[in-house]
Amino acid sequence: MDFGLFNRIIDWVNVEPTISLLMIITALVLFGTALTQTQDHSGAFWPWLRRIIEASIGALMFLGLSWGFRSVLNTNNSNFNATHGSLSSISLQSAQSIWGRPHIQRELGYAHYTEVTVQEEIPRENPDDPPLYRDVIERQFVPQNSVVRFRGTVDLQLSEREKGYALYNGYTIQMRLEYDVLNDSDFVTEAGFDFPLSPGQTLYEDFLITVGGEDISQQLRFSPDLVQWISDFQPHQQRKIEISYASRGMETFYYQIPSQREIKDFVLTLTVDRLPVSLVNYPDGALTPKSVEPTADERGSVLIWELDKAITVAGMGVALPQPEQPGAEVLRVLLNSPYALTLLVTMLALTMLLRGQSVHFLTLALLAGAYCVQFLIMAAVSDYAFGFWGSLIVGAVVTGTLTYFLFRGYTSRLLRILMFGLVAFFTIVYPLSGLLIDTSIRNAFDNLVQVGMIVYLFGLALIAQLERSKPVEQSKIA
Repeated sequence: MDFGLFNRIIDWVNVEPTISLLMIITALVLFGTALTQTQDHSGAFWPWLRRIIEASIGALMFLGLSWGFRSVLNTNNSNFNATHGSLSSISLQSAQSIWGRPHIQRELGYAHYTEVTVQEEIPRENPDDPPLYRDVIERQFVPQNSVVRFRGTVDLQLSEREKGYALYNGYTIQMRLEYDVLNDSDFVTEAGFDFPLSPGQTLYEDFLITVGGEDISQQLRFSPDLVQWISDFQPHQQRKIEISYASRGMETFYYQIPSQREIKDFVLTLTVDRLPVSLVNYPDGALTPKSVEPTADERGSVLIWELDKAITVAGMGVALPQPEQPGAEVLRVLLNSPYALTLLVTMLALTMLLRGQSVHFLTLALLAGAYCVQFLIMAAVSDYAFGFWGSLIVGAVVTGTLTYFLFRGYTSRLLRILMFGLVAFFTIVYPLSGLLIDTSIRNAFDNLVQVGMIVYLFGLALIAQLERSKPVEQSKIA
């Protein structure tokens, strides 16, 4: 036996318990109302079976109607999302291959060597002869912690990249690094320096390295993701090494001291334009800065890391938020529309039943179609003529006008008011809840809507009960 449909229903109930419960209750009420309102109350089998079939068809028509128009809105959402901010790993990799990957700058590496004279024994033909020695020049490693001061300045400017209908968080950087390097030994040393480049980065511009103010471009040796050179140091000599370049990247910037050592007089200043302090975030495992201040125009942030007599291999940097995608506001509203449509149809059906009005499925179908018009208009024209608010207003006006002509013939004034009120709420107020980005606020709004619907239905049921009891009381008085 195939339980696929049953499993899909169970999954739907688990994912959307409120709306699924409302739809099931409405379908059962429709079934029960159709079954009890029939004029044929004989106990014969075939009339009884006919009533069961007709009531079942009515309930199934309601469920099919809700799911049918819900599918229309889901398709509308998918089509809009495909051309508006559809993020994908393939597009991201393509953008990174063109623009640049997350920029990782690791600390300048170094190793000091000195030449010392050692005595080496000369091989002897006769082992009984006295040993003879000769002087040999040997290159020996001199362990040191040479970086006694560091000042780093990084200016990061956001530069969003577009790929596959989506924007990605690209940036450009201006980097200036100053290392004060000391030979704290009593030897003349030859220091080999390694400056790591960000792995797989696409472009470096204005790349310059100076030692003691002198450009050493001719001495540089390049290998994949590494720049090397050699400098001589006198005993206890200190030199300033300055490295500057311009580059670019995406998603994160990261500076790291990869080898454990005592970090002295270290200051790294990172300035990010157009990133407010409230949106500052950090890569996994990164140290938080000592201070985070807004820029002069208060649109960006200045992050400062200060370390002294410290030991750490944790990095420092910033993780950039995804930029606002094209049509993001429209998409957030569209994503609300299938849920809102189902709520509206169920609430209208229950309102009609509680007010003693027969549920005409053609009326519900026309209403659902009119409701879909609003979101189809938003998806179609928001990029061109009206923008977000203009398309929302135009769609709401069209939906409201169609609703007015649909329900104006109802004789009950209260029922008309209730119908127009429900349509107005789910056309104007509820879709805008998609703009609530904060999850806690959004959950609170949804909970309040659910409470409001329950109170509303209880109120209608109470009014209907009071109205039914009035004729009985009047007849007793008479």
